[in-house]
Amino acid sequence: MNVQPSRRTYAITLFLILLVCYGYFMPKWADWGANSRADLTYAFGDKGVLYIDDYHTNTGDKACYPGPYTPEPGDPTGTRGTCEGHFYTDKSIGPSLLALPFYVVFKGIASLPPIQNFIQSGKGLGSMTDTLNPDGQGVRPEAVYQYMALIFITFFASSVPSAILGVVVFLMACRFTRNELYAFIVGLLYGLATIAFPYSNVLYQHQLAAFGMFVGFYLLWRVIYENANLNWLWLVGLLFSLAVVTEYPVVPALAILFVWAAIVMKNRLQLYRVVLAAIPLGLLFAGYNLATFESFLPTGYEYSTNWQNVHDVGFLSLTMPNPQTLLGLTFSPFRGIFFLSPALLLAIPGFAGLWTGFKQFRGGIIAMLLVILFFFAYNSSSAMWWGGHTVGPRYLAPMVPFLTVPVVVAIDRLARKRLNLWLIGVLIVLSFVNVWIQSLGGQNFPPAFADSGARIDNPLFEYSLPLLAQGNIARNYGMLVGLRGFLSLIPLAVVVVGLYLVLPRWLNRREQQIQLKTQQAAGGTD
Repeated sequence: MNVQPSRRTYAITLFLILLVCYGYFMPKWADWGANSRADLTYAFGDKGVLYIDDYHTNTGDKACYPGPYTPEPGDPTGTRGTCEGHFYTDKSIGPSLLALPFYVVFKGIASLPPIQNFIQSGKGLGSMTDTLNPDGQGVRPEAVYQYMALIFITFFASSVPSAILGVVVFLMACRFTRNELYAFIVGLLYGLATIAFPYSNVLYQHQLAAFGMFVGFYLLWRVIYENANLNWLWLVGLLFSLAVVTEYPVVPALAILFVWAAIVMKNRLQLYRVVLAAIPLGLLFAGYNLATFESFLPTGYEYSTNWQNVHDVGFLSLTMPNPQTLLGLTFSPFRGIFFLSPALLLAIPGFAGLWTGFKQFRGGIIAMLLVILFFFAYNSSSAMWWGGHTVGPRYLAPMVPFLTVPVVVAIDRLARKRLNLWLIGVLIVLSFVNVWIQSLGGQNFPPAFADSGARIDNPLFEYSLPLLAQGNIARNYGMLVGLRGFLSLIPLAVVVVGLYLVLPRWLNRREQQIQLKTQQAAGGTD
């Protein structure tokens, strides 16, 4: 850029770039995890019920209560069994709850005659039909309706919060550098070159939990260190409770942040706002669990129709931290977070720089480190740490913003030498390329096992790259106009480049005009 954008300009530009990149790609068509959460939204939005009996055949991620569950003979998918009781989603309710009002809006849009005609005919799908499973049931009106609904609610319940989260990562990074371009780069790194990217256009729990945790932490930081208005604590409580009802294993991490605040705040009694604001969603979550599984606690996984061999291991699939599993979560080509996004290794010198250069914030720095350590310890204790079909270690996603922010300190200090600048650039590019290849290669996230049953040890080379070489690219809006393969990415590239080149200049010009008018008005009153 030839102009020096303001922080506001950077934030708006970052938000729109992330939102366009997330929204350009469509959710996976037959994703059990997303469908399970969407089914609860459909069931309550259509019929006012909590069970998903009328929708459950699109997912194997469901619970049968009180049971028993009887699989249908000859059903290889495991989706069409019967339950002597009701089927429920076995997931936490956060994404379904947030998606509900947007589903109500979608129902109104879908009732319009042009949309109805599109749903009934299925015409206008362009080259998207190339991505359909040839062994599937084809384009059916009910399938088109549900997929359109999934696209709509996913955009607002996942993509928008994720884009906002990327901006908050940028704003947090600005506190540790005088060069806000570096903070902007870190925001892009987080949003487009970590596991945040693939999970920002699916109706999963990861990014919404990250949103609640990190935005709440950012507001706490502002109250504690920057004397922000104490009323922000009400929003902190709401965000923290949203994270809990979205991904309840984050509770210990939130406890770390709350204890940090209680220790370092001078007026710690004001934290009552956080507690009170968290109660409504907590009561709603407890009421849902009681109505579905007759327990105030989330017990859906105890009645899952799949993966019981995993859920029965230890305490709810948790044992003790495992060094081998920890290696798998960090550096392995299979699910290693630093293999997927090597630029995150810059967080190591970044934390060192935070500790030595920002001594006044050491309490907050310790809290960030403890959150990161908790997620590594917790997930290395899980019997299903690898996460099934996934890009990278998806259960670490709520931790990634805490790991990304210190990268700005490393960039700020290392970029003074040209060789270091090249190294940083290479790490960021490798992260971007790896994440996008694994996210866009094929119509499903990389599985843990091939059709033959053999373990896929390196999804990048054994799964995603071969699919990309065939032109098998994740569904996107370019396909609706008939573009195939890599050509379908051209509209996205044009829009993103246009946003980066044009939007900052336009916003800066607007700010300068406003400032000039303000000065003229002030001069006219002298």
